[in-house]
Amino acid sequence: MPPRSLDFRMKNKSIFYLAHKYLQNRSRWLLGRSHYLTLAGITLGVLALIAVSSVMNGFQADMQDRLISTLSELRISSKDGSEFVDYQQLEPRLQALGFNAAPVIRNELMLKHKTQVTPTVSFGIDIFKHQKVAKVLNPAFITPGGMQQGILQGSVDRLSLPDGGIVLGAGLAYQLGASVGDTIQILSPTFSQPTAFGMLPQIRSLSVLAIFSAGMPEYDQSFSYIPLSTAAWFRSYFNGIDYLELSSPDKSRVRAYSSQLRKAFPQYKIEDWSSFDSSLYTAMRFEKFLMFVIMLFMYIIASFNLTGNMLKLISQKKKELGLLKAIGYQDIQLRNLFLIQSFILSSLGIALGLLLSTALLLLQRTSGLIKLPISDAEFITLPVQFQLSDYLLVIIISYAFTLLSVLVPLQRLKHIDAVALIRQTA
Repeated sequence: MPPRSLDFRMKNKSIFYLAHKYLQNRSRWLLGRSHYLTLAGITLGVLALIAVSSVMNGFQADMQDRLISTLSELRISSKDGSEFVDYQQLEPRLQALGFNAAPVIRNELMLKHKTQVTPTVSFGIDIFKHQKVAKVLNPAFITPGGMQQGILQGSVDRLSLPDGGIVLGAGLAYQLGASVGDTIQILSPTFSQPTAFGMLPQIRSLSVLAIFSAGMPEYDQSFSYIPLSTAAWFRSYFNGIDYLELSSPDKSRVRAYSSQLRKAFPQYKIEDWSSFDSSLYTAMRFEKFLMFVIMLFMYIIASFNLTGNMLKLISQKKKELGLLKAIGYQDIQLRNLFLIQSFILSSLGIALGLLLSTALLLLQRTSGLIKLPISDAEFITLPVQFQLSDYLLVIIISYAFTLLSVLVPLQRLKHIDAVALIRQTA
């Protein structure tokens, strides 16, 4: 008799052989007809998970680019939100670390042109410094998503002068009916200017220098830019600002730079782009999670199909399994027989799903076949961004559900009575 260890190895080899034969099920191909539906379900499930994750990554990256191009990557302000007065001493230190810095004074004001009055979030800026931090005041360009961003009409050079003028978002200019060269009034919403006739709002008349597009409709309808000195007059600042906006050497490492600056300047408040419009950022993250969970149910349905397929196979091969038990195969070896089949099926499905999804997403990224309307006249290309973490997560989840889906069929193996089956056959 062969040694027990040799007998065990021979049985294990035969288990792989039987697993292959059960998958073929009298077919000349790798799989029998009964397994193709399970394979298709796993493939589509993996494809959907990868596609949804990559598209949501693309949307998040596209929104991040637009937000950064308008509001910068990082922001430094005083801890308590008061007037930031020592920013001029801080700028050289930030430049030494590789950051471009631009001072900003933020006001919520009213704009009046003829009979039209509308509110605005107005940013007082130093135009030459701000152009190095945010792209929105540079000449217009097309974003990767197909949106136009930057100066659409006019020139921003005169914004460096104390009363140089105002730059309007495209939506804001449309609401006011204003175009480049028009004169509009800019008013404080509170009555804080004492006169012989009582308290009146602060008012300045400014010429429209340019019109820009931020690539985000809500910003285009509310944002405007004015000279830093004009904004300081509305806030009654003498030497201070509200905050410094920063651009980093590498925008993909904004979180790391934020932590670095917090350690270097603990006396200041440091924020990154995700906190500038926190509701938008939270919504994007929640939407990705929700879509991933919804698509995960598709894979769970495919797992149910795998469960049914294994139960059917065990029922069909019951006598053969009883005979294997009778000649010395143990329960663990029979469980391995069906585990091997399940993991071969799932591995094929996962591989096909990853290949198909990657090919389709690469086609979309290179050719931009699918476009989405964001208004009556504007479209954006469906964005795509690959992340290795998504691929690893999908693979882990797929194998986990494969293991869970075969637990019930494996329990049936314990109830196979080899003696009773042999008697029935006899």
